[in-house]
Amino acid sequence: MLRVIVLTLVGLSLSACAGSPLPKEARGKPGLDYDALMAAPARPVSDVRKQVIETATALVGTPYKFGGTTPAGFDCTGYIRYVFRKAAGLTLPRTSIDQIQYGEPLSPRQLQPGDLVYFRIDRKKDLHLGIYLGNGRFIHAPSSGGVVNVQSLEKDYWRTRFLGARRVLTS
Repeated sequence: MLRVIVLTLVGLSLSACAGSPLPKEARGKPGLDYDALMAAPARPVSDVRKQVIETATALVGTPYKFGGTTPAGFDCTGYIRYVFRKAAGLTLPRTSIDQIQYGEPLSPRQLQPGDLVYFRIDRKKDLHLGIYLGNGRFIHAPSSGGVVNVQSLEKDYWRTRFLGARRVLTS
């Protein structure tokens, strides 16, 4: 019985930043038109979005931890789930596939601070998520050995792996 529980927990942890199958919108060719993103008009940022950004940035430097869901260590989806629950009282799903199916899809020109951005990293099924901060930047819990940090969507690494964005906050 204990073995079954352990194997189930390991399986759930392994699927946190991956999963199968990919939703149709995430099966396309990765890429982001950064210039179009930056040409989008600025919009006022709601208080709840500001709270999400403040909570997310307060965790900069937190170490990556496989399966991590607390400030002791995060994986990408554990980090996002923690931030949205703490800042907005919103409980998001645990896996990347489920998180990118939550809320509404956005074009890059519609991005606002507090929206989710997601990327295809290595294999066709691996997805990575972050929280858009505005001005072409996002925050995320990277991979093993990394810490929660801010990155630019302008960097080739992220721009060429960008798959899409989701709005999970209604305000």
